[in-house]
Amino acid sequence: MAALVGALDEDASDEDRAARLAEGLALRARQDPAFAEALALWRREAEQVSGAPGGGTQHQEISGGTQHNVVFTRDVHGSINLG
Repeated sequence: MAALVGALDEDASDEDRAARLAEGLALRARQDPAFAEALALWRREAEQVSGAPGGGTQHQEISGGTQHNVVFTRDVHGSINLG
């Protein structure tokens, strides 16, 4: 298992390595209920940190024309004042 995690560290953008890591984690979780529970807890905690279930990826795009006062934001916990 450590080899799988270490392999992902070498190139975190490598989707094949990430898929192999996911497969390894799923296999281990099927074989070990305690590991499955710990993995589920880790995932819930990671989702809280990222702010969105399943990850925190956003894509925002403006195209064409003229824009004024455009604000892209996420996870605002208070006021926003433009002026």
